[in-house]
Amino acid sequence: MRILKPFLLLFCLSLSTNFSATAQDMSSLIRAHAAKAGTGVANWYAARGNSAVWSGDYLGGLAQFLQSLDSHGLSPVLFRFSEWDAKWRNPSPDPNQRAAVEVGTTQLALYAIQSVAYGFVDPASVHPKWTPIPRQVSSYQFLDEAIRQGAGRFSETLLAQAPPQDSRYLGMIKILAKYREINRMGGWRPLPTPTGYAGPGWKYAGVDLLVSRLQAEGDLPGGTAKSRKNIIDTRTGEAIKSFQFRHGLEPDGFIGDTTLRELNTNAAMRINQIIINIDRLRWMPRTWEEPEHIEVNLAEGALRVYRQRKEVSVMPVVVGKKGISESPIFHGKMQDIYFRPFWNVPTSIAKRLLIPAALADPTGIDGYMRSHNYQIVKDYGSSSPFPNTSENLNRVGSGSLVMRQGSGPSNSLGLIKFIFPNDSAVYLHDTNTPELFQRADRDYSSGCVRVARPVDLAQFVLRGNSGWTPESIRATMDNPGVSNRREHLNKATSVYLTYWTCTIMGDGRVRFDEDIYGHDATMFRRFGIQAQ
Repeated sequence: MRILKPFLLLFCLSLSTNFSATAQDMSSLIRAHAAKAGTGVANWYAARGNSAVWSGDYLGGLAQFLQSLDSHGLSPVLFRFSEWDAKWRNPSPDPNQRAAVEVGTTQLALYAIQSVAYGFVDPASVHPKWTPIPRQVSSYQFLDEAIRQGAGRFSETLLAQAPPQDSRYLGMIKILAKYREINRMGGWRPLPTPTGYAGPGWKYAGVDLLVSRLQAEGDLPGGTAKSRKNIIDTRTGEAIKSFQFRHGLEPDGFIGDTTLRELNTNAAMRINQIIINIDRLRWMPRTWEEPEHIEVNLAEGALRVYRQRKEVSVMPVVVGKKGISESPIFHGKMQDIYFRPFWNVPTSIAKRLLIPAALADPTGIDGYMRSHNYQIVKDYGSSSPFPNTSENLNRVGSGSLVMRQGSGPSNSLGLIKFIFPNDSAVYLHDTNTPELFQRADRDYSSGCVRVARPVDLAQFVLRGNSGWTPESIRATMDNPGVSNRREHLNKATSVYLTYWTCTIMGDGRVRFDEDIYGHDATMFRRFGIQAQ
């Protein structure tokens, strides 16, 4: 790494009497430029008497910090490092220009700190429903601490304190380094398309390449067992399953079109995926800010529960159908659960799915509505249903009436739902179609999130309510005498609907998932990355 300190000493000298401006003049100029930069920067300089901060030593520390961010997936190019380097090395004789560079350098430092601490990309610019997370430590505080530690420890202090410290983030940084090394060594050669079946016991012309490919990412540690030439042995078949699982595919041990496509995705593309997902991790609360919370990774189709800053449970979920009813990325506070809930059918779903089904059902409208326990009501709180007629269905379609499904095992929400207020009417809930959890692709819902183990989730969110056990939760869910029973949570729980197409699994392995909603392309553009 290039250390700029000897050259940057020139900038320090440029602020001295070698130039015509007095200290008082520079203070006034700095104050003027800081005011243009905004209240935060102006206040920061005012607390320092509007004196210059960026001496040669501190500039050397800042340059080292900016260059070190590359290991976190933040290229110096993102911060126009070369341009700033030129300004620092060739200070202007104009006092006003020197003051502008001084204040601009502070803004650059704050921007870089914010990027590695809380995200280079603003999540709300990609996902409009994402609201800012209150942060306990600001970029100004990180910068103040680094300056207080002295120029010699400036970069070291920021690199130790500003990035997230949770194990997933640190794991992703290591994975980035690993894949960059794989790419530096030439990556992996494309595998040939099988002429027929390619799995355990079958011939495949690319066996040697396949073994090398599976070894590269750790799915086949230690190589393969001895076998007949060009035959995929059992151990290699198990490694294929490992690879498939890590890529969100059905782990059948055979190389079909989708598996071959994933195997032939080059290392450079994987690096790009890792980089943007490292940034998505920065959007999350720090471990000390939210030690207990729920995360749903929509791309993976998985829900994780965190207690005392550690993952304690993971379960499959079903999410919104891609291209039709995609689940939004946002976060909120879970406040209530409902046992044996009603389903208040959104008008959009009634128009798109239920009204056409009722009109086409061979048993007639009334037969369809009764068999599915649907009612037409004035509003969702009403207890007096309207007759099941085509006229009233049309009124549902126009929005003057609404449709509701009664509670019970056939209810689309299952026997329990978990509510966190949001303007998308999205929540977590049980399901009456649990077989979907067994599939690799789990985007089948109308936007809400169906959870595989609702009792486990209920036990976690009810931890602040006395008297609840897994047995009592299950009994209440199965009790036919219960209908739409609300239980307010004494301890609200944060829920984050996230979107990570690359993650670190609990066992430390890296996982890549399909970009089902197409959000990766936006992130690539923000990073200036050309999709492979």
